[in-house]
Amino acid sequence: MNKNNHAFTLIELLIAVFIVFFLIGLTFPVLSMVREKSKQVVCMSNMGQMFKCFAQYVSENDGYLPLESNSGSCSGEVWFKAVDRYITTDILPENQTEISTKEKLALVKQDPVFNTVSQDKKDNTRTIKMNTQLVQGSMCNRMIDSIRFPSKTVLLFDGRINNTSVASKYDGSYGSVAQRHSRGANILFMDGHVVRVKNGDSDGTANEGWPNGHADQGIIWDPD
Repeated sequence: MNKNNHAFTLIELLIAVFIVFFLIGLTFPVLSMVREKSKQVVCMSNMGQMFKCFAQYVSENDGYLPLESNSGSCSGEVWFKAVDRYITTDILPENQTEISTKEKLALVKQDPVFNTVSQDKKDNTRTIKMNTQLVQGSMCNRMIDSIRFPSKTVLLFDGRINNTSVASKYDGSYGSVAQRHSRGANILFMDGHVVRVKNGDSDGTANEGWPNGHADQGIIWDPD
């Protein structure tokens, strides 16, 4: 019998267990950060794809943007529905039967947070919203070429879903921003670029946005 072979002592076992738990403690925050970053990237990609849909719609409608909401006396297509036909045409034939059209549309038109919404509320939840201040007063819709500073003017953004009345809206303004991506919000601007922006006056836990020129962000909600 080899006298060098011996069982682990209690102290050695405790040290080994401590090391394992310590490593697990280091790993979980990293995995959480990676998961959150992935959601942010997916959301930004979705917004970029929707901008292409907006561009196609504008090209087919004499330069006019779709309606921001279905409220009021204006008639026409609401943006949330107007993008559908352009999204579905991008589905490859071999993928058309893998998931339903409704599911495909939700993957593009909704932020990943949509997966956390209960099934009975999904039909009335819009996680991405269109800037309601693009069209004001008696106007019904707006020509995209009339936006003077497209690189600073908000088109779509991460919207609040914390209550029924807000969640069901297709549109909103700076008070409707949800900073759900690492305490920041993804914003699609009128020129097509997407940026994660954090309100400098907030810790990211509140639903707060940025009025024109607020916090030196250079973001424009009301282009007029």
